[in-house]
Order: sequence, then C-alpha cells, then structure tokens
Amino acid sequence: MIFDRIENINNYKGLGRVYTALEFIAKTDFTKVNIGKYELDGDNIYYMVQKYDTNPDKTVAEAHKKYIDIQYIVKGEEVIAVAPIQNDKKLIEAKEEKDVWFYECETQTMVLKSGDFMVLYPSDLHLPGKAVNDPQEVLKVVVKVKVD
Repeated sequence: MIFDRIENINNYKGLGRVYTALEFIAKTDFTKVNIGKYELDGDNIYYMVQKYDTNPDKTVAEAHKKYIDIQYIVKGEEVIAVAPIQNDKKLIEAKEEKDVWFYECETQTMVLKSGDFMVLYPSDLHLPGKAVNDPQEVLKVVVKVKVD
C-alpha cells in the first residue's frame, strides 16, 4: 500500500504502469470529466470517475487479484480502512468475474482528502467510501492497473 499526495508522484517513477496512472491523474482536471468508466491503456489501465456520498456504516472490505487500485480524492474526504490480506478475515462474497472479493475483518483507518491518493495492491484489503464524520459528497477517481 502507498498513501501520499499527488504532487509527490516523482517518488514512484520506478513503478511502471502505476507511475503512468499517477502521472495521468496529476495531469487531469477530473472536475471536467463526466462520471463514468474510461480506458487509458485498454484493459491494462482504466479508470472510473465516481461521485457519491460517504457512508459511516460500511463494514465490508474488498480485495482484487487481477488489478491494483489507485484511489484518488478529487473533492471531499473519506476514510479508507485497510488491512493486510493475511489478517483473519471472513469471506462474505466473491465475484471473480468482476475481480472483487468481499470480507469482514479488522482494519485500520486512514483519512484521504482532496489531493491524496492510495495505491492498493492485491495484498491489501480495503474498505473505501466511509464517512469521516457525517456523510458528504466525494468526487473520486479509481484507476485500475493490471497486475503483470
């Protein structure tokens, strides 16, 4: 897992497609991009622009096997709870065709604010979209980077 500010992307130049995705995020004004899903490099890198209200009651973490998640907050703030996939966990649901597995588990929370990003590898369970205090609208970009 990586947690940082988008202006620090030069620290990640050696990360191949992850760096390509971070560079794209840094250069794009997502307030002018419609909500939806877009390809950047076919199925190697694609992204989703999302707008939603955070939820204080979310309790189910997710994991992916085929893609790395880069979660970037454009506007607003949210809690993303994280845990190593090796933690004790209970599988709730698996959607292999969508590359997502849902778990109940103990997590640690981190607050992401406008300009923050988090890189989540297949070894990272994560529970995004939680409210910091009260629900608020968030504009977020999730970039999916295919694992080699």
